[in-house]
Amino acid sequence: LISLQSKARSQPSAILFDIDGTLIHTGGSGMRALGEAIRNLLGFDFSDTEILPDGKTDPVIVRELFQHKALEPARWPEIEARIWEEYPKLLASELQAHETNPSVRHELLPGVQELLDLLHINQAKLGLITGNLESTARLKLERFGLNSYFPFGAFASDADDRNHLGPIALARFKVLHPELDHPELASCSWIVGDTPRDIHCARACGARVVAVASGNYSLTDLQSHSPDVCLPDLSETERILSILLS
Repeated sequence: LISLQSKARSQPSAILFDIDGTLIHTGGSGMRALGEAIRNLLGFDFSDTEILPDGKTDPVIVRELFQHKALEPARWPEIEARIWEEYPKLLASELQAHETNPSVRHELLPGVQELLDLLHINQAKLGLITGNLESTARLKLERFGLNSYFPFGAFASDADDRNHLGPIALARFKVLHPELDHPELASCSWIVGDTPRDIHCARACGARVVAVASGNYSLTDLQSHSPDVCLPDLSETERILSILLS
């Protein structure tokens, strides 16, 4: 195993990972379960729309559907509350149903397990920054045994605007590690994600960003948004470890 424990770090840092398309693929389980929750309540889903979830928070995705269907805005809060109650239950069933189905792509993405293990060995402070609700984020990570790596994070259940999640995650980092609080925490921290929205989220809070083309965006697509680092995936373990611990 590679260890950089002796590497001097000039400032404390948090390393915040997106989930879908960055760490794992769940074969569209999230959107299927979310669509089912909405269909059970309203009788329609995403099937006749071109709504793309990539990098959006779940509330934004749902509200785009409401707008597409011309649902009266005054009804949104009540309906959303019911959706968020049902969605985690349906996702748990969806993940279980497709766990052994070879036609559904459920996988840990290349390099992820080794990278997380090595970051843990090097005592890196890992968190999440995701468009999932916290409940559904934890369900997805539980499927792959990853929850223990991420004791904190920021989720769509905290804010519907992804660009507001960075400060929330960093505030939670400071609560967990008050001894590491530092004025330059944001600029020394990293966000790792697979969409342009992850890049913009990092810029919004002043963090550095590693973009990976393991989701639905190509290297060229991601590079056009000027991330600090852009890679095909997380499989170049030594290189990524050196970057994230710098």
